[in-house]
Amino acid sequence: MNTDFSDPAPPAVASMPPGRWLDAAGTRTWYCEAGTGAPIVFIYGGNFGMGDSASGAYTWNLNLAPLAKRFRVIAFDKLGQGFTDNPKDDEYTMQAVVRHAAAFIRAMKLPPVHLVGHSRGGYAAIRLALENHDLVRSISVVNSGTLSPGIGTNEPVLTRPPFPRGTAECVRWIYENYSFSPRVVTDEWVNAVMQILAQPKYQETIGKMEEGKLATRLFLPALARDKRETLQWLVDGRLQRPTQVFWGFNDRTAVIDRGMELFQMIARHDRNTQLHVINESGHFPFREHPERFNALLARFVAMHQD
Repeated sequence: MNTDFSDPAPPAVASMPPGRWLDAAGTRTWYCEAGTGAPIVFIYGGNFGMGDSASGAYTWNLNLAPLAKRFRVIAFDKLGQGFTDNPKDDEYTMQAVVRHAAAFIRAMKLPPVHLVGHSRGGYAAIRLALENHDLVRSISVVNSGTLSPGIGTNEPVLTRPPFPRGTAECVRWIYENYSFSPRVVTDEWVNAVMQILAQPKYQETIGKMEEGKLATRLFLPALARDKRETLQWLVDGRLQRPTQVFWGFNDRTAVIDRGMELFQMIARHDRNTQLHVINESGHFPFREHPERFNALLARFVAMHQD
């Protein structure tokens, strides 16, 4: 594990504020921030060890600058993803990802934050809030098949790309199939993914999750157990934070019916819970319709600043 927190030149990420390093409970963590005001912390999706694509804080590059005009926006790389250091072998779990996210917020010495979580990051945001009420002011969940009840459809939609894994063509195919319109998958987006995939430390996670079988022996069983517990906590009304749910209507990997179930589960305990269904959008509504997403998020955060 790299423990040099003094690196003067964190990696440059396309269309993002300058990056910095932070020690989050001993993990060298890459993040970027801009603006002042109420803090919004963004948690992207995916997980370590994906061989055909990779996720990083760049995912939010269409949202940070516009929202920084009114708020303090912060996007960080999760444990074992992006440029943040890899976990220990026994920490290739979503539990460790959530602990790291909470440690990051504490290390930043932030007041209660407005969490925005996409996909698997939506699960992380909700679980973080359930376990650390003091850190969270509000939550926005975006297309989280990991969190919502039922079984995801990622595999039938995204299996067997017609290009070799780890190539730019494969990355583009993956994100085009996530999206309603392939035009939103820009060269800049693909290049940012390729920058992460090229890192030796990221290739190490692929080896451990696949050849080392940490995905099937550790990550997936632990996530299934924790998801059952998380959903039960939502049923029991333990969230107790203002929440809104965003869902791309045309998402084939996390269908709208699952988003409705999640919304109803949360709204049962808070009549002010909001649901925003974005038409002509797949898995990334904040990238396919950034102006609409940014406006809705800004309004929600402004409503819950105090």
